Amino acid sequence: MAEPMAVTDILSELNAQWNASNVTKPQLVELNGPEGIFRIDLNRADYIIGQPGSPTMEETPIGNWKFVDRTYSVTLSVQTRDSRQRLYNLMREVRKICHVRRHEMTNFQRLQFLNFNEDTTEQANVWTGTVSVQMVNQNVLAEIT
Repeated sequence: MAEPMAVTDILSELNAQWNASNVTKPQLVELNGPEGIFRIDLNRADYIIGQPGSPTMEETPIGNWKFVDRTYSVTLSVQTRDSRQRLYNLMREVRKICHVRRHEMTNFQRLQFLNFNEDTTEQANVWTGTVSVQMVNQNVLAEIT
């Protein structure tokens, strides 16, 4: 059985479940390299950029370590040039998808929206925020050789 890829899975879920009548679907991008500079054009679209959270995966043993709980963290950077209200509408759609689809993902037992932090650093006419989500598999068999 292959290890689940949390960032890829959440971006696929957002892509498949996004309701464009609530807010226009942003570009969904997976950041998969080192923390390097890449270019996005907020004049063309809003963006949600997914990357592994910290810790990326956490495992908690149960009892005699035969079974474990696994928690995968993902950070979604939400960016728009439109308005603060648009930033919050994008976050709301992510939150709605997490709540509605909390038990519907194939690689994970539960999808959890954790929090949202608006970034208010030195940016003019650009609104950004960070959404933290977790995917959880509980009481799964540990790989014992």
